[in-house]
Amino acid sequence: MKKTSLLVIILFLCFKSFAASILINMDEEQRNHLKAYGIAFYALQKGITVDWLLNYKGGSFLIEYNQNIENELKIRGVSYNVIADAKLQQF
Repeated sequence: MKKTSLLVIILFLCFKSFAASILINMDEEQRNHLKAYGIAFYALQKGITVDWLLNYKGGSFLIEYNQNIENELKIRGVSYNVIADAKLQQF
């Protein structure tokens, strides 16, 4: 029983360390700024927290990784990057 509990805790910590965020740049790299704002609004409607990085790459959006959001980004043709949380701390 103790070994199982320990294993579950270790697995949880491992998965948490690989957490990621979606960065939607709002600078020249962005192909469609209006649709990017639409994705931020879509995420907010779904109850997902959106951080607005006002002084980073033209006011980029940072969203905790969510497969549904990534699918919407692809469908709508919005440029984005998936960034590991470990790398996010360098910002």
